[in-house]
Amino acid sequence: MSKSNPSELKATAPAPGLFSGLKALNLQVFVMIAAIVVIMMFFTWTTDGSYLSARNVSNLLRQTAITGILAVGMVFVIISAEIDLSVGSMMGLLGGLAAIFDVWLGWPLPLTIVVTLILGLLLGTWNGWWVAYRKVPSFIVTLAGMLAFRGILIGVTNGTTVSPTSASMSQIGQSYLSSGGRF
Repeated sequence: MSKSNPSELKATAPAPGLFSGLKALNLQVFVMIAAIVVIMMFFTWTTDGSYLSARNVSNLLRQTAITGILAVGMVFVIISAEIDLSVGSMMGLLGGLAAIFDVWLGWPLPLTIVVTLILGLLLGTWNGWWVAYRKVPSFIVTLAGMLAFRGILIGVTNGTTVSPTSASMSQIGQSYLSSGGRF
């Protein structure tokens, strides 16, 4: 093996070109963005442009908001190499309890929101305690939590529907952006 002169080892940078930035772009990201653009163009064309209207975009954002918020929380669970199967059932239980607080107990909206958030924190902490300190696999803990949360809601409501009746509670998640784009 011979020693090389450091000046001979200099790498030449590629000449900046139109597509030099695309090489650094992850192919999966590019394909996903392209697929979204194609889907949006297709639905815009098939609906004569009403797909990209302010009302429809607002409706799409409204429908995906809850899933997006839950997904942000799930990122932390997945990053820690765990899994949480009880998220949907916990959301159902807490939503049902919020409706019960509104309809059956007549609580004001701020109190309902605070109590519901505290209950969600406590239930999540309970699941986390079993995983972190008792070393029970997260799959088992959250599977049990999923069944328990669903069962608690069915037991409390006797399997009946409890729909919020107050205007303030019904307003949560039911608002639209105006046609002018203002909130």
